Amino acid sequence: MVKKIYNVVLQSLIGDGTTNSNETFFYDWSQIPDVPYKVNFSFVSGVVSPMISVGQYASVYIDLAQSYNQLATAQSSPASYKGQFLGNLFYLVVTAGNTLYAEANSNPPTFLNGRPQNNNFRVEIHSSLYTDFTPTSGPYCLILSFQEV
Repeated sequence: MVKKIYNVVLQSLIGDGTTNSNETFFYDWSQIPDVPYKVNFSFVSGVVSPMISVGQYASVYIDLAQSYNQLATAQSSPASYKGQFLGNLFYLVVTAGNTLYAEANSNPPTFLNGRPQNNNFRVEIHSSLYTDFTPTSGPYCLILSFQEV
């Protein structure tokens, strides 16, 4: 039996949101089978301007439900977080600024017990648990790759 891979492409230019750091998308998940998946992602953005200084990081959060990813919090103030952690983005320096990217093998995979159920979902890029990444990245393309397990 061949294990299939389903790629869902999210382009920020067609998402609903006030910034590229906080976009809402629609996808009808019933288009893929309701089976367990290993999920990897790749990401590339347009130029982040002005150029980002060293020390700021960008992480992607997306509510795919059932994720096994967990975040540790401070003992003194345990907190919940918006969405699920998917992975970190990296800088690629270009002449006028930086772009953000992640290759499919840049972050560990995420495992899901079945396909996501929430057809309306948010993709957030944060520099901390609650802070949108600023300055916002240029337009981006995020590819979620669902591999049957």
